[in-house]
Amino acid sequence: ILLENEQLKSENLTTRYDTLVSQINPHFFFNSLNSLSTLVRENDTKKALTYIDQLSYTFRYVLQNSQNMVAPLSEELKFVEAYGYQFKIRYADKLFFDIDIDEQYMDYTLPSLSLQPLIDNAVKHNSITSRRPLHVSIRTQDGELVVSNPKSPLVEPAQGTGIGLSNLNSRYELLTGESTEIIDTEESFTIKLPLGKP
Repeated sequence: ILLENEQLKSENLTTRYDTLVSQINPHFFFNSLNSLSTLVRENDTKKALTYIDQLSYTFRYVLQNSQNMVAPLSEELKFVEAYGYQFKIRYADKLFFDIDIDEQYMDYTLPSLSLQPLIDNAVKHNSITSRRPLHVSIRTQDGELVVSNPKSPLVEPAQGTGIGLSNLNSRYELLTGESTEIIDTEESFTIKLPLGKP
C-alpha cells in the first residue's frame, strides 16, 4: 500500500508539473516567431541565420526539458544566452544581461526553464530605450540564484496575469519543497531562487 501511495503521489506530481510547464510554451513560441519575422522582413541574413541557430537551441531545450524536471544551472545559463539573444536583437544595444556566477554553483540544480519567465517579466514590464537601457542581473549569492533588474515603468503599464511567477513558485514547491523569494520595491525587482546541491 505504501508503494502504491508513493507511485500515485509521483504520478500526481508529474501530471501537475506537466500542466505547469505547458503554460510556458505557447507564449514562448509566439514571441520567438514574431522576432524572427522582423529579421526576415529587414533582409538581415547574417543576424537571421544566427537567430535561427539560437531559436533552434531554445526550442530543443524546451522540448528536452519538458521531460526533465530539473536542470543544472550551467544548462539554464546556456538557455539564457540563446533565449536572451532573441531579445537583444529586438532591443539592439538597449538590453543587457549581467551574469556573475560563482563556478562552484554551476552543477547545482533548479527547476527547468526557471529563468525564461523572469526574462519575459523584465522585458514586459519595463521601458527599454537608448536613454534607459535595461540591465538584468543574474548572479549567485549564498547558495541562491538572484535575478534582478531596476524598474523603468512603461507609460502604460503592461497587464500581467502573474501566472509566470506563480507558476515558477509552484514548480519550486512541487520539486524542492522550497519557495522563491520576491523583493519588489519602487526602484527594483528581485527574485531569489534556491539552488539544489548536485
